[in-house]
Amino acid sequence: MTIDHQNDRYRHEVQHWTVGQLGEALRKLPYDTVLRVEVARAPSTSHPDPWGNDQFVVTGATLDDYSTGHLVVRVDYSSDWYMLPDEHPSDLAS
Repeated sequence: MTIDHQNDRYRHEVQHWTVGQLGEALRKLPYDTVLRVEVARAPSTSHPDPWGNDQFVVTGATLDDYSTGHLVVRVDYSSDWYMLPDEHPSDLAS
């Protein structure tokens, strides 16, 4: 992670999935498999978009065999610069 202390921000980087990667994850599953989306926590206490127009990218997918059999699709905020949290700088490690 890159931190820019001068401007009180940090660089949030994620691996974006492509349509091909998601298609491959879906290809072998039955058509009645339930999709569940797991959304990452906001990357900072200062919301990147004051109007709440969050835009997410797919970052992974796994089959939840242990409880439901759902395909869990993980999404996260795009790679970008975000403001450092005011109250909990240690939150960046999670």
